[in-house]
Amino acid sequence: MKITARRPLSLLPSLPLLPSWSLLLSLPLLAGLAMPVGAQPAAQPGADPALTQAADPALVRLVPADAAAKPFTVAVALGSPPDDFRNEKGEVVGWEIDILRAATQALGLGLDLRPTTFDTLIPGLQARRFDAAVGQMGVSVVREKVVDMIGTLLGNELFAAHADSPVVVKTLDDLCGLTVATTRGSREMVFAEEHQPKCAAAGKKPINALAFNDGNGAAEAMMSRRADLFWLGSTAVSYFVAQTKGRTKVVGSYTDISYIGVALPKGSAMAAPLQAAIQHLIDNGTYGRIVAKWGLGDGAVQQAPLNPTNVEK
Repeated sequence: MKITARRPLSLLPSLPLLPSWSLLLSLPLLAGLAMPVGAQPAAQPGADPALTQAADPALVRLVPADAAAKPFTVAVALGSPPDDFRNEKGEVVGWEIDILRAATQALGLGLDLRPTTFDTLIPGLQARRFDAAVGQMGVSVVREKVVDMIGTLLGNELFAAHADSPVVVKTLDDLCGLTVATTRGSREMVFAEEHQPKCAAAGKKPINALAFNDGNGAAEAMMSRRADLFWLGSTAVSYFVAQTKGRTKVVGSYTDISYIGVALPKGSAMAAPLQAAIQHLIDNGTYGRIVAKWGLGDGAVQQAPLNPTNVEK
């Protein structure tokens, strides 16, 4: 899919508003063991019945025997909607969870969600504590050196500020002297640190980058005016701005549009089966229903590429 110009992802204002932007982590969510081929999975906490998949025989045959004997364990960096978050019932939900639940159902596998923080995702995969990880994780060359990644959406990074803010971000030079709120272990923190010498060379104050465990903390820092800007991926920032109903606005973007995706341990035998299952969801229309449900149709993909940093979008 060739993209020449795209507007930032805009999310539907009718999506459910959470009671608070502060969401707590809790215990892992075990959602069952492997299913017989063709069986309909039992209801799972937070599952959308309209997206339920039967185990597909062709996909089930792709799953290695050792993987078929246990649930598929996914580390989830809880943050802000629509990515991966807790709803009003305390259930872990979001567009990435919907995709993984449907994909594992098609593979005949149970799904074990392990809530955590973003900065633990890649170390956990490298230690093989998890089979996969999600958390609105941008696909990059650096990450592909240590993990495998499957592209599931297209997006970029956005900056949000109060509606009365005069700040406009055209380049990272505009961040010099400002306080920005983002998440711990994110690319945004790396970009801010790498830009500090340029601020100094221009005779400007450094970027004051505040790192939070999740997007909710970062958003609250901006809302309470402890930070000038909330800086995160386009899915989270667009949703947040829509939910604030005119109190905030998008004031700039950074990075070209690129893939967001699921990460797996480097060389994982489950990379190809999971890629095939996600492509199955794209082909049968389930993926389209998921991205439409969360207002992410602008970033939809037609293929689910493995390690796609050099793949045409």
